[in-house]
Amino acid sequence: MKVWAVSDLHLSFGRPDRRERFADRWRNHAAKIEAAWRESISRTDVVLIPGDVSSARNHRDLQPDLNWLESLPGLKILSPGNHDGWWNNLAKIRAMLRPSLRALEGDALKVDDVVVAGARSAPVPHRDDADAPATRAAVDRAVAGLDAALNDAAKLRESPEQPLIMLWHFPPFDAYGRAGPWVERLEAAGVTHCVYGHLHTQTQWATAVQGTRQGVRYQCAAADAIGFRPIRVLEI
Repeated sequence: MKVWAVSDLHLSFGRPDRRERFADRWRNHAAKIEAAWRESISRTDVVLIPGDVSSARNHRDLQPDLNWLESLPGLKILSPGNHDGWWNNLAKIRAMLRPSLRALEGDALKVDDVVVAGARSAPVPHRDDADAPATRAAVDRAVAGLDAALNDAAKLRESPEQPLIMLWHFPPFDAYGRAGPWVERLEAAGVTHCVYGHLHTQTQWATAVQGTRQGVRYQCAAADAIGFRPIRVLEI
């Protein structure tokens, strides 16, 4: 079994959203993703999608996007991003998911010998507004969701050597490499991989923290950052 990742799909089959208005590389991006997906991924593989799955605003417009994901090989595990406006009640979301789709928010699941956790994340707060009430509230919510996900993962994990992957939409570090308040929790929990997205410019990609730090391997999987080709996280 191979575990792959691709974030920020920004699907919009139900209500088309021409993302090439942001950059020409987004032209026909869903077709690019599908071609690369079918080329690399088998039905026994797992694909992690840490946020910004769909630009749909409601569950009705979301349905064609879910159908598209269901048509692709592999088990897909989703977590929320800041543009997933359709993502509300987790129980309702799970009730409408197709057979090959799973959703995580503040919890975890085990697939073969891999534990995957997911939570709704937040940006690393800027120093000049870190004490603003809205910023503190967003950070507190993100930390609470992360703690819940890691606690759930700990119940599923059989040993410290077992892979534990965290889906976290926003970069865990800021543009200067400063760690957000969640990084120490990832390290303390023995997370082996943290997959994130959200970044969409060359400058952001160049400064993003990637690779292994304190035992955690960080990978940016934003679709345009990886050429609209899912990246391999690990193989079991």
